[in-house]
Amino acid sequence: MKKKIKILAIIPCRSGSKGIRDKNIINIFGKPLLYYSIFFAKKCKFIDKVVVSTDSKKYQKIAKKYGAEVPFLRPYKISTDNSLDIDFFRHALMWLKKNYDYKPDYVIHLRPTSPIRKIKILQKAINIVKKDKSITSVRSVSLLNKSIYKMWFLKKNKLLKPIIDNNTYFVEPYNAPRQRLGNAHYQNGIYDIFKARIIKNNTISGRNIHGFVTEEQHDIDTIKDLINIKKKSYIFQNFKKYIFS
Repeated sequence: MKKKIKILAIIPCRSGSKGIRDKNIINIFGKPLLYYSIFFAKKCKFIDKVVVSTDSKKYQKIAKKYGAEVPFLRPYKISTDNSLDIDFFRHALMWLKKNYDYKPDYVIHLRPTSPIRKIKILQKAINIVKKDKSITSVRSVSLLNKSIYKMWFLKKNKLLKPIIDNNTYFVEPYNAPRQRLGNAHYQNGIYDIFKARIIKNNTISGRNIHGFVTEEQHDIDTIKDLINIKKKSYIFQNFKKYIFS
């Protein structure tokens, strides 16, 4: 009998956000922001467990109300501004293995701050990592509208330092035509999946990261982002229809 593939969705939802207070539960068209990621995950038939990782009892109560499992509270030491994503993933996977004997094959990272997704696109991303054994993770990316060779670090003394070393045939790529420098992509945080086993190597990406190009590019991190997302009322007011479209 073929082993059933286990897919876990983890929704990180720590309190203490600085840019927007209580960002993860802020009201978006009558629902806390967290709701949309929970609703989406619960509608994905290929996901067998939806867990919210939070350090807040208040957030825990809200997440449970909308159908997510919140069997633990995340320790404060891995819930600070400087905490790494791998910390809460490792904590959740260890807890689920110890207490539920649950060991997923794949883990999906669903950020509450990127609430607009489509089920069929996530399914495509999962199929990629399932079919190719060499792929360790899938990360959704968007096309950058400027060449990375025209970007700089501004040092304390106000001198500019190129973000990346020159590996083109131009002596000064920052003075070259953009069209001849190639395209660059940035991670948009919408569809991220990794093979659960790679976390033992202290990574949630691994060596072979498949770049999954998507058109969506939204992240709620600032007040400006919040204003822009609220302009998409037609999506949120027809959310179920949208995620199945």
